[in-house]
Parts: sequence; structure tokens; C-alpha cells
Amino acid sequence: MELLQLEYFRVLGRVQHVTRAAERLGIAQPTLSRAIGRLEAELGVPLFERRGRSVVLSEQGAAFLTYVERSLDEIGNGRMHVARMQSADENVIALGFLRTLGPRLVPDLARRFNLEHPNVRFDYGEAGRDGLLQRLYDGQSTLCITVRTDDARVDWRPIGKQDLVVIVPPDHRLAKRKSLALSELANEPFAMFREGIPVRRQILDLLAAAGVQPNVASESAQSGSIFGLVSAGSAVSIVPATGSSHDCVTLTIEDAGAARDIGIAHISGRYLSPAEFAFRSFVLRDTALDTRALLSAN
Repeated sequence: MELLQLEYFRVLGRVQHVTRAAERLGIAQPTLSRAIGRLEAELGVPLFERRGRSVVLSEQGAAFLTYVERSLDEIGNGRMHVARMQSADENVIALGFLRTLGPRLVPDLARRFNLEHPNVRFDYGEAGRDGLLQRLYDGQSTLCITVRTDDARVDWRPIGKQDLVVIVPPDHRLAKRKSLALSELANEPFAMFREGIPVRRQILDLLAAAGVQPNVASESAQSGSIFGLVSAGSAVSIVPATGSSHDCVTLTIEDAGAARDIGIAHISGRYLSPAEFAFRSFVLRDTALDTRALLSAN
């Protein structure tokens, strides 16, 4: 049984699609199929049920995957630890964060931390929630500041809340207001986050609770594009507060539940350098920094 076989099995077990797993691994599909076949022959049990190019973990495969995940994570943990022991600079924190946290929260946390640890520098990576989880899995980021996740492999601890706010064009009928009820947005054209972006579901639920069926005029996966559409006057939107208006007018939402939990995450059990451990402890300790104030509408 080889480590490469186990890694192939782990990826296929997560993706459960031969073509996509092979693409992610950067190998040919027959190579992947032969490796899994050899692993099944060695174990003497089927690990997958085949359904064309798609596969589903068998009962034995699902059980084996839990052990493979832990084993490969520990080996990766050991490699990272040894590599860092040899590194001339352990004082680099590979920090991922949600794009909407970039304008104020992350720079403020880094600035405050560097007051106590001036020799530490940050290697940043921005992404959405799913992209940040992938950065953690791949080791591109060791720590991430992101929304809540229930992934059993990830240790996520809350540090605060990020408000959801309404943004409107500068010449909009509501532009002179400071706040509003979501029911006031009935019949407005909306710039909406695309399907698959986690915050979209929360936004739709908030609108439904207010009795609003949004008139979706445009969709985007990027908050920057949504701000652009709104500032151009073509729509209104609901977005996570960033602390920056992007040439839009920002209004507080009066309805309950217009916020999302933000926390700091890392892969459970994975080695943290002294600098990374210190930063995580700092962030958790300084929840009293008032994260919401750093992400306020104004």
C-alpha cells in the first residue's frame, strides 16, 4: 500500500467522480482507476460502487476513508513541521480570509498583532468560503478567517459577527436613509450573488421572511462586481458589510438575523508554528476588539 494510492483514494472519495478527481490530481483517468483497483485488490473489498464516471463510496470505502484522512493529515502535519524546523523563517503566517474582510478587519488584526510580534509577517490569500477550505486542505493557508463551517476536519472558533447591509445607488429614493426594513425593497431590481455562494441562501431567507420575492436583474460570484452594478444605478443589493461603501450608499437592515458568524479556522490537529499559534490565540483573546465595529456599514 503506497502513499500515492492513498492520496488518490482520498481525492476520489471526496469528489466521487473519476474525471474530476483525475483532473484535480493531474493524472490520466486510467492511472487513477488502476491505482484504486490495486488498492481494492490488496484490501479484498470494493471501495466504490461504479456509476459511469461517477462513483459512490461503499460501506467499506467510507469506513476506510476516515482512517486514510487521519493518516495522511498526520503525515502532512509531520512533513510541514520538519520543513519548518529547517526553514530560516518560521515567522510567516499563511492567512486566508474572506474577500469582504479585506478592507478593514484583517488589516486591523494584523496591525494590532504586529505591535506585539513585530518580526512576524503575513502571506495572505483571499477567497470565498469553499475556496478557503480548499486552501486549508492543500496547505496554502494554515489559518483562515471565514464564516462558520461544520466540516469535521476543521477547527472553527467564532470571533464575531459581520452585518449584512443593503446597498443602493447614490441617487436612489432610499439613499438619504440610514436604515430600512427589507419589505421596502419589494419590486426593486436586485444584483444577487450567484447560486452556490453561501451568503445567497441567507439573503433569500431574509427576504422571504420579509415577504419579498426579489426581482433578480443580475448575478455575480464577486462582491466587487455587485458593488459596481449597484453604483452604476442598475440595481440594489444585500451584501456583507465591508466597512467601505465602494461609491454606493449603505443602509443598515432593521430586520432580525441580518448578520453572519465569522471565526478563525485551521485543520484539526495540524501543526501550527509558534507565530501561527500566537496569532490564533491573539484573535480569540481579542474578540473584545469589537469585530462588528470593524465591519460596520459606515
